[in-house]
Amino acid sequence: MVRQLFNSLMYFAEPIGMIWGMLWLLLAALLWKRRWRSGVFVAFVIILMSVLGSTGLPGWLLGTLEKPYVRQSLSDLPTSDAVVVLGGGVQPSKYDAFGLDLTADADRIIMAMELMRLGKGRTLVLGGAWCEVPGGKRIEADLTRDWLTTWKFTDAPIESLGPCENTHDEAEKVARLFKQNQWRKVILVSSAYHLRRAEACFRTAGVPVICVPCDFKTRISLEGPPGYTLVPRYNGFIKATLFIRETIGWWIYRWRGWIDPAIASKVVPPED
Repeated sequence: MVRQLFNSLMYFAEPIGMIWGMLWLLLAALLWKRRWRSGVFVAFVIILMSVLGSTGLPGWLLGTLEKPYVRQSLSDLPTSDAVVVLGGGVQPSKYDAFGLDLTADADRIIMAMELMRLGKGRTLVLGGAWCEVPGGKRIEADLTRDWLTTWKFTDAPIESLGPCENTHDEAEKVARLFKQNQWRKVILVSSAYHLRRAEACFRTAGVPVICVPCDFKTRISLEGPPGYTLVPRYNGFIKATLFIRETIGWWIYRWRGWIDPAIASKVVPPED
């Protein structure tokens, strides 16, 4: 109890907790001056911050995207022609080893490496974004390929998709490889919350994928004590952001024709 109280006080030192605390002071001042309308608005913001930062609602929402893709075992996966891992696992960093920094989504790379170790793919295909920096262009997939090649991680071929703008771009490039190499089975690795949109996008592009989830962000997979706190923290805001981004992204992809509605309705979660 004492520890929880101490942690709650420490959370006031974080930006979100600090803003939340100042809003309470502002609300008290507004009520003291009987400025009811302004007080109602500030109270609404306080409640919204509390719901997003202190409760399990954001995790529950994001978990609705993760849960359908839970896979109990990797051993029952068939051997595929390629293991495709979507980008987002690294970002360029000029002072880090191999010129890259592992991001919060780096579990995607770890899962792909494990699948290759288990012999589940004959080729490893790396996706990812790119950016312009002083001195040239940094391509996420190339940086990852150079890292894995240097470490002699696998004897299997490692293909880079080059610079990709988004998941649709990755799907189109994999579709070309799928046709050129006459592949029949492709394993798709990405964050569990992203797989619904990614699977529908790849299937629309003509690539029938077997989805393997990783990088879980919620209690669907993560273990440990509950993350509920009195003072709002950033974790819930991150989960809410991911859920909103995936929801909006789904409808944008459908609007642009990158997800076929007929295919979207047939997206099938993994079977154990």
